[in-house]
Amino acid sequence: MKIFIIDRDYTEAKGFKWYLESYLVNEMEVYILNSIDQLYQQYQQVHPDILIVEIELVKHPNDIAFFKLARKDGTQIYAITSEPLFQHALKAIQMQVTHFFVKPVDLNHLKYLINSSTKENKTVINSIGDYELPNDFYLQLFINNENGSFLEDNRLFILIEPEYPKDLSTLYSWLKDTTIFESIEIYPLSKRIICISEFVEKSVFEKKARTLIREWNIMSGSYINIAIYDGEPVQLNKIYLETKNALKQRFYKGFEHIFYVSKQLIPLPLDPLLTPEEQQLWIQGLENLDIQTIKEFLYRLSVDGTYYEQDSIRIHLTSVLAQIRRFMLKYNLHQKAVLEENYRQLFNIILEHPILYTIIQEIILFTQTLMKLAADAKLELKANYAELAADLIEQQYKNTKLSLIEIANQLGITSNYLSSIFSKHHGVAFKRYLQQIRIQHAQKTLLDTNFPISEVAQLNGFEDPNYFAKLFKAYTGQSPNRYRKMLRENRE
Repeated sequence: MKIFIIDRDYTEAKGFKWYLESYLVNEMEVYILNSIDQLYQQYQQVHPDILIVEIELVKHPNDIAFFKLARKDGTQIYAITSEPLFQHALKAIQMQVTHFFVKPVDLNHLKYLINSSTKENKTVINSIGDYELPNDFYLQLFINNENGSFLEDNRLFILIEPEYPKDLSTLYSWLKDTTIFESIEIYPLSKRIICISEFVEKSVFEKKARTLIREWNIMSGSYINIAIYDGEPVQLNKIYLETKNALKQRFYKGFEHIFYVSKQLIPLPLDPLLTPEEQQLWIQGLENLDIQTIKEFLYRLSVDGTYYEQDSIRIHLTSVLAQIRRFMLKYNLHQKAVLEENYRQLFNIILEHPILYTIIQEIILFTQTLMKLAADAKLELKANYAELAADLIEQQYKNTKLSLIEIANQLGITSNYLSSIFSKHHGVAFKRYLQQIRIQHAQKTLLDTNFPISEVAQLNGFEDPNYFAKLFKAYTGQSPNRYRKMLRENRE
């Protein structure tokens, strides 16, 4: 086995190398590289089984395309990042990585994944020996051969996928012994099992397939999905790819299902990024501890009969996670070690878990936990919000559009909540406080410059010079011109 580690931190990469060479079950060669350019050069000479890459090094579309091709060639890709950010998640999805680690990397988990992959491959090789492969079955399966077609003799092509990949070997042995399907040929793959059966009518097949799902559940406690090719006779490779694609419906429907190639779902497009309105919904939902609004937003992604593109959903949910992250930082919840670890696990679940419903439930459970912890913290932060609002006013008073709603949005809280705590903390309403700050700065502008009154007004956040003059007199007792003249006379 050949492993490439592409990491800017040579010391860290060297630690990975030592661990893998010390604890993996197979002999291996580990290469340490420090750039994508170096990877391109080495890849031509040594075709690796596994690439472990620091995702920050992947910067260009050509780099992403390279990793996708490597994945198609059979190379497993493990991406690593120091920060679970949205842009890194998007990149990992585009690269089609096998697993995405957040530093510090759980080396035991990395070892388990690599060893499991090795064992699966061995299982496949050993199992194949039980059969004389008819007409180079596996060769036809993976290579598009235009000569002739498959299933012309009305046999059924069935693809079975276990809920848990670790059960594959047990499922294979069980299928060999079951009598539910007669005259069945079984061909194991690394994650699924192909069955070739004598032709039966659809109603009979449905009954047998349901029995197979039920009996496997009784025996193992888990489930399987079954996909059946019911199209025209074509090349074996095309049959396999279309049937495998039918199994992707698991993302929306889960397990314990029978999928037909002729009844594929048609996913709808989904903007992977949150709109400003959706961002505001999450900001207010989290701040108001409104779990019902959060649930409604998430459940719309899994409404039965409406299916969005899988990759777009995953990216969409990492955008949601970015809002959750801001909420955690606001209340210092990231400083709780267990909560931070759970957040990182949720990040990987969004990227990798095969079932959408499970992903949504994990997000809801994590959000509920955050809301409970934030409830107490909010009581301590009331005065802080009022002070933060005052700081923002000082920084942005020149903006003529500045308002209570704008400041509340910047703080991630509702305008009603900010209005209440601001008045209590400063003893004056938000609008009046903003006016006072603008008038104070206008007084200084009048004294230090010879700008006309209309420009003084504009520079200090007032669109209407007449309104500025009226408000200025209400606060100081004098018009802006009179105030300027009086101050300059006194200074002389």
